[in-house]
Amino acid sequence: MFLHHTMTDAEILRSCEGCTSQHLRLVADRLRVRVDGMREIAELARNGIDRYGLREIHAGLDRIAEIADNKGD
Repeated sequence: MFLHHTMTDAEILRSCEGCTSQHLRLVADRLRVRVDGMREIAELARNGIDRYGLREIHAGLDRIAEIADNKGD
């Protein structure tokens, strides 16, 4: 299995499906977590644009910081 830097996240995940390599399964699992985090960040950003309440925007920014922290949780 060869993962190239030009592959999209979806292509990498598809290429790792059914993979028997423990390392590549770990890579795919971590990538799934990051992709899910990016989706959540995008949703928070879209909601922040539509909301005018400072509390909601602040809470969204706090959550984005948590996701982006990338401490491996």
